[in-house]
Amino acid sequence: MENPNDVLQKVSIDAYRALLTSFPNGVLVLFDAQLRYRVIGPDPLPFSGCRPADMIGKPVEDLFPKETVDTLKPELRATIDGEPRSFDVEYDGSIHHLETRPTSVEGEPYGVLVTQDVSETRQVAAQLERQNERLDQFASMVSHDIRSPLSIALGHLEQYRDTGDETDLEAIEDALLRMNDLLTDLAALARHGTPTGECRRVSLAEVARRAWSMVDSRSATLSTEECTVDGDETQLQALFENLFRNAVGHGGPDVTVRVGPLADGFYVEDTGRGIPPENRDRVLEHGFTTGYSGTGVGLTIVRRVGNAHGLDVTVSESAEGGARFEFRSLRV
Repeated sequence: MENPNDVLQKVSIDAYRALLTSFPNGVLVLFDAQLRYRVIGPDPLPFSGCRPADMIGKPVEDLFPKETVDTLKPELRATIDGEPRSFDVEYDGSIHHLETRPTSVEGEPYGVLVTQDVSETRQVAAQLERQNERLDQFASMVSHDIRSPLSIALGHLEQYRDTGDETDLEAIEDALLRMNDLLTDLAALARHGTPTGECRRVSLAEVARRAWSMVDSRSATLSTEECTVDGDETQLQALFENLFRNAVGHGGPDVTVRVGPLADGFYVEDTGRGIPPENRDRVLEHGFTTGYSGTGVGLTIVRRVGNAHGLDVTVSESAEGGARFEFRSLRV
């Protein structure tokens, strides 16, 4: 009569082997306490085309590159110790999701591993996450960026009611048209991260002066040097408006703002109190706020517009200790 343990072992191994022949889009592995693959299939393996016979009895160190082994080993060891695991591993340019469960064969600890290629699923999930993030940012961008032209329109409306001067109506029309342009371009920027209008050679000095006229500049001063880039005028104006609004709002009413050329881009700097060094790497992040960045939205718009135009945005200090934003081309 057969030993019951032998029967149990045979049933277990037979069950595993039966699964191997029909396992969908994945690999099934039985591994031992030395993390050696004892049963593996189907044959051939769907991801690599390898033959299971070439992998049987080998430890994971002999089967995979070091970076994969460094992720795999602690998870397999935890499984042998009785803990089921669920994790992703990058291997050969693909993302594989692994589920493990502890088991035993003839009283010895083993682990069962199931893995499937989830690269496409993960990419779709990442795209959806980025899209949702952009749409969330868009909502805050819209409420933030239309504030200046809306304030200008309301101010001129009040003046028109007091004086009847029709030049105020022209200013209101300009502000409303600006709001419409912002809504159109920010919506596309939030969804796609690329310029929406026709990119052409743009005078940054002219765009900066138009942006300055849309900001409550108090007694601040704008100084520009001639500089041209290829870009979308409406979005570049939004970039300048946000930088100017921050400079005037947090640098003081008498701040001086300068716009000038770099060898591979341009800069915007002010004579205000600047941004502390420990915050310069984070101030462009969405939602990060300091005394300079206000709501944490305006400088996110600056970064997104810059990046959409192939520009790397860095934050440093002006000669007077104010904030300096440098925009340098990423295109070689």
